[in-house]
Amino acid sequence: MRLLLYGGTFDPPHNGHLNNLRAAAARVRPDRVVVMPAGLSPFKQSTAAPGSARVEMCACFRALEAEGAVPALCVSGWEVEQAALGRCNYTVLTLEMLARTYPEAELYMAMGSDMLLSFDSWHRWQEILRLARLVVTSRNVGDAPELHAKAKQMDPTGARILFAQVEALPMASSNLRARLAAGEACENELPALVRRVIRREGLYRADRGGKAETMNLKQAKELVRGRLSDKRYEHTLNVRKMAVKLAKRYGVDEDKAALAALLHDSAKEISKDEMRAIMRAHPELAEGGEERPTPVWHGICAAILARTEWGVEDEAVLSAIACHTAGKPGMSRLDKIVYLADMTSAERDWPGVNKLRKLELKDLDLAMLAALRQTNDFVLSQGKPLDPMSKAAYDEIKAEVDARAAKAG
Repeated sequence: MRLLLYGGTFDPPHNGHLNNLRAAAARVRPDRVVVMPAGLSPFKQSTAAPGSARVEMCACFRALEAEGAVPALCVSGWEVEQAALGRCNYTVLTLEMLARTYPEAELYMAMGSDMLLSFDSWHRWQEILRLARLVVTSRNVGDAPELHAKAKQMDPTGARILFAQVEALPMASSNLRARLAAGEACENELPALVRRVIRREGLYRADRGGKAETMNLKQAKELVRGRLSDKRYEHTLNVRKMAVKLAKRYGVDEDKAALAALLHDSAKEISKDEMRAIMRAHPELAEGGEERPTPVWHGICAAILARTEWGVEDEAVLSAIACHTAGKPGMSRLDKIVYLADMTSAERDWPGVNKLRKLELKDLDLAMLAALRQTNDFVLSQGKPLDPMSKAAYDEIKAEVDARAAKAG
């Protein structure tokens, strides 16, 4: 019997998760699938939704059984139960439990490409490979050479690490949490069952449990003053001023805009090695960031530090920090405001900046379209790789602007 384990935080589970599991199951054709929400991942300090809610939401995976993509599927709350008892959650312990429960089973474990790249830092990773074959689904185009090199390094025989092709869907749980916190329904990304649980429990709301973040603006200002050079600190204050101005113009929470702006470059002046270490220590938060062009790393790392070390819990703020350099599909108004404020802060003097400053006060999406075009053209003119998130953000906003123009015309 082949048993496929699909674990993750699933905070919340989304259609991208279903797509990855569908691809992994097609690759190994298991007799049974176990979906296992993490109790408390060794790579994360907390989850936004409680374990019981995540277990309930993971019932959405049973749709794969109904469509015939998997023969039998169950959702296990074992890791959540272990966390409730105060026990550490490591993947190797879960696999040992499954080996005891299903002694006749040949174990497989599905994982994303970002996880494979940091797999040799996992607790007892060699034992994991002995217990189960890995089935790696890739979410990023063009990452195959690096993935196969990493797999060969850890598994020279090629017998324990398999690959499954999967259609890349531009969604991530952190992005969805930010959009949900901003009041969006995310109907295209979240299964109906997941949306029902979120509505019933009031999950991912920015006002859930009182104040959204524990770090206040004064503390954020003091923090970045100690981390940044004079020139970078001046830029940060200018970004804050512009972000607050745009937030007021578009009816977005000004304190959230100020906090995201103050922290957006908080990791800008640490070394690439430090950034890499931060992302490898928190792969579920980095979400493949190490595979992206290095200019976007500091935003990803700033968001990770804000969440794990500085007490910032507001998903909308964390999203705006993480995507301020390249953008991403599904940007919220706060995301767009911080992105534009970074480009048009008072000290910026690049050709066309004054035109963009006027446009951003008139139409947020037209300004984003112009800003992304400017950034993408500059990157390509330098012969550097274009971040796929930036291109996807541009294509999405352009389609929305074009549709709006067609409707108006």
